[in-house]
Amino acid sequence: MKTTEIVDWVKTEFHPLTLATPDATLVQLASNALRYWNTHSAYKATRMYNYASPAVTCTIDTDIKTVVSVYPSVLTENLFSDHPMWVLLGFITLDKWTQDLMLLSHTYEGYKIYLGSDFRWTFERSGDPSVGGKIYIQNAPTDATKLMVVGTKRIVENEDIKDEFIIDWLLNYTKSLVKMAEGNTLRKAGTIGLTNDGEQLVTEGKEEATTLQDKLRKEGVWMLGAMRK
Repeated sequence: MKTTEIVDWVKTEFHPLTLATPDATLVQLASNALRYWNTHSAYKATRMYNYASPAVTCTIDTDIKTVVSVYPSVLTENLFSDHPMWVLLGFITLDKWTQDLMLLSHTYEGYKIYLGSDFRWTFERSGDPSVGGKIYIQNAPTDATKLMVVGTKRIVENEDIKDEFIIDWLLNYTKSLVKMAEGNTLRKAGTIGLTNDGEQLVTEGKEEATTLQDKLRKEGVWMLGAMRK
């Protein structure tokens, strides 16, 4: 669903009444709804990107505004992979040797972090919404061919939105903005002696917008606010 389709849906919702708000304003209100989503939501998005070692950067899609986690397709070698019981039978018994191996594995991981040789990444956000940000990668496993990126969703211009939660929220939030705009127009007409329900529309629009904003804060944010960008 695109911006023009959102506008058409809103106009149909008010049918058979004809809106006093011009189409250009309706498009602007739909854009305002998209902008509010992009600045106040932290909706989860997961993508896979091709990666070839020893590349140090990976450019991501423009609709990913913040990266939270990055996982290589191949994990660092695990000491358990060479354990005889695992190699032969596919399971490991917790004997004293395995316990020692577990301690050694944890020590090895801590030692890698101490040396700075563990897998690390840094996300650089693009200042232009039409250009994807970059992930700078250090110490990726040699055999890794893909990266799984977990981040937050941004709606880009002219995007054909598919997610049901996003579509439902945008449609209803745009409708609430249109109610306020339409109510203001009718309220001004009331100053010249015409009776209308402009004040009621403004009130309804504000209440619905507040409810939807609260819904987005609760259901459209999946990570801590301190991590948002």
